[in-house]
Amino acid sequence: MKSFRLSRIRPIVAGTLASVLSALLLFFYAGPLLETQRELFFDSLTQWVPAPQSSQITVIDVDRKSVQQTPAKAWGRAETADLLNRLSKAGAKAVAVDFIFSTACDPAEQSNVALTQAIAGTPVVLGFLIADGGVEHPRPVPPVAVRRPVAIPDLWFIDGAEASCAFLQQASRSAAAAFLVGDEDARIRRVQAFSIIGNDAYPALGIEAARQAEGGRTPVLGGQPAWLKLETRLIELDEDGSMRFAASPAAAIDARTVSASDVLAGSVPDERFKDKTVFIGSSLPNLGGLRSTASMPLEPSVQIHADIANAVLTGFIPTRDAQLPLYEAALALIGGLLVAFVATRLRPVTSALLGLLAISVTIAAAAAIYAASALLVDAVSIGLALVFVLVVTSVLQFARVRRAESTARSKFSQYLPQSVVARYIDNPDDDRVAGEERPVTALFTDIEGFSTLSQKLAPRDLVTLLDIYYAEVNGLVAQYGGMVDKVVGDAVHAFFNAPEDLKDHVNKAIDCAEAIRALTEEMRRRPRFVEHQFGRTRIGIETGIAVLGEVGAGGKLDYTAHGDAINLAARLQEANKFLGTAICVGPEAAVQSGRPLRSLGMHEIRGFGEMELFTTEA
Repeated sequence: MKSFRLSRIRPIVAGTLASVLSALLLFFYAGPLLETQRELFFDSLTQWVPAPQSSQITVIDVDRKSVQQTPAKAWGRAETADLLNRLSKAGAKAVAVDFIFSTACDPAEQSNVALTQAIAGTPVVLGFLIADGGVEHPRPVPPVAVRRPVAIPDLWFIDGAEASCAFLQQASRSAAAAFLVGDEDARIRRVQAFSIIGNDAYPALGIEAARQAEGGRTPVLGGQPAWLKLETRLIELDEDGSMRFAASPAAAIDARTVSASDVLAGSVPDERFKDKTVFIGSSLPNLGGLRSTASMPLEPSVQIHADIANAVLTGFIPTRDAQLPLYEAALALIGGLLVAFVATRLRPVTSALLGLLAISVTIAAAAAIYAASALLVDAVSIGLALVFVLVVTSVLQFARVRRAESTARSKFSQYLPQSVVARYIDNPDDDRVAGEERPVTALFTDIEGFSTLSQKLAPRDLVTLLDIYYAEVNGLVAQYGGMVDKVVGDAVHAFFNAPEDLKDHVNKAIDCAEAIRALTEEMRRRPRFVEHQFGRTRIGIETGIAVLGEVGAGGKLDYTAHGDAINLAARLQEANKFLGTAICVGPEAAVQSGRPLRSLGMHEIRGFGEMELFTTEA
């Protein structure tokens, strides 16, 4: 008994230990070990739940059509100047330019003069790129206030920059970092909030454009880890000083983007730019950078900068809170314990389905949390923890179930109903099925002239006919909700409402009898059955209280029903011989059926006395 209890508790103990272990692994090691998988999940999450879109952002794309419509078939500074002049007349609030004009720096050249004047007449933010060993400090340096203590990340420090011509910088409103650094898989998911050259700090182009859009007030930098405050918005940065953003889906990009050629042609209304933050860049590989994001494999860098500004302006910035790993580990522990408990109570397939459901719920919850708060919950690590617990517990539980099945099969060594076998498999701790008293409708069949038939036929031929007969008759019993208790010689003993409840079981048994009669009469017309003069099937039906359970001792048990109704059904099957009928229904079954049955009159039944019998036949 002690050994049995230990074997029963092992799966839950193993599941508990697996839950604790997975929670510890998740808290201490999930970050570095599952970083790629986690980031890919976050990418999917940001696409499943699209970020809100600011109405203050417009992107002008110097696309192929724009280049083809220029006189030289090449976009240059003169065209950029025309574009800026149109934006100035339309009343753009700020313009972020994702082009670097670092060569051909002759201030007297006509296109440079035009571009300088256009930049001076518009609040323009010029981007710059990182350059190893560069000595130039882009100008003008945007203002920033520092609230101490503050932790300045090492990644913010760069050696130098490649910026636009000095006279163009002097005409601009501010300079900002336009370079983008991808993760290990080269995908852009975050931006370095600031770049520091010497003592000068420059925000990312998207952040600076958002600052200009909100009035150009001085931002505040502080905190350990660092945070950035713009107006009333507090932006929590990652430990390395980067800011996450959600890549906009293609539909949102299309909605905010216009072609530069359409702007120059005057076909875009001024309202599209009035009081807006406008980004100018290109989707052409030779003019703009194409980078991989969660939204698309090759997204123009100008759209990425616009996404960064959109995150700042809407305040919807995907964030990994410092306390999240602890909460995720706790959730994995609680979820693992629940999964382990369920896995030890249900069949392996059912527990696996419920485990998958728990993982799906975790993912759905992560999506709901992200939609409500922009928090990125690591459903991947939690899901893997639940899978680990489920596998450990289910494997042990499966071994336990297999052991229970072996025990059940050894007990029921003879043919028994599947529902009875299932009782042992589903409840391996149960012992012998005790006697159960319940209403049962019994249906007994017999083949007329079977003794003569068995003497005429070779055993192989007889078995072949009986195999066909039993397969189809037993199939009908199952179809009508009955249980074949046993097959004895040429007889089928079937019960309805046993061992499971069956609504309207009396009529189900009568309907089954009629179906058996029709089937067996059709069967008798088959060539092989005609050849051997296969007899008709006689059926007796009665209902009443019976006791169901196992009987027997030693190595052989039998699950059956006992009661007057069972015995009477067997007698009624025999009564068909002198009644000339195929179906004989007892008095109690006739009353409970409630259907019109033909009376066969009063007859003496051995062992039961005189009673009125009925049949379904006309």
